[in-house]
Amino acid sequence: MLYSTINLRLPLFIVTGNPGSGKTTAIMRLVDLLKQKGLNVGGVFSREIRKDGVRMGFEFVDVNSNDRALLADVHGNGPKVGKYSVNIEGCRFAVNVLRKTMMEADVIVCDELGPMEFKSKEFVDCVNEMLDSNKKIVVVVHKRLKHPVIDRCKEKASFMIELTIQNRNKVPRILLDGMAG
Repeated sequence: MLYSTINLRLPLFIVTGNPGSGKTTAIMRLVDLLKQKGLNVGGVFSREIRKDGVRMGFEFVDVNSNDRALLADVHGNGPKVGKYSVNIEGCRFAVNVLRKTMMEADVIVCDELGPMEFKSKEFVDCVNEMLDSNKKIVVVVHKRLKHPVIDRCKEKASFMIELTIQNRNKVPRILLDGMAG
């Protein structure tokens, strides 16, 4: 499924796709487009941390301030996901940014809902709060992850799109147009 309109009544937009397909880049472009339209956008991105070309971990980045917090790395001592240890305190950073965004922004962006982020109960609770809000929300969902929060997102979604190499340059505009409708 490349995209589907599920329920136009609710303002929840889901982007999914394979690792490395450009989901974060597409969402970053969408944030720029939304800001150009004068909307107040907030939330977090998850980015890779690389050293000498090798992925060492992931970090959360506040879309407005560019403040960062470690999500997971290969040398940590938190809950494990593959070779990475999740930094629960980094998840708390994301929760704080998302809760502030829920109060202040027109659009909430959360990249990504994945296995590392879901090691934090506080993060899961925050996503559920977000889903109960009346804000427009854009989430990046780990493609193969099974989790009750993912199921809830899919049930509430207005629009879901699978990002591919072929459509990744069009996705920000597709989402922008969907949010305007």
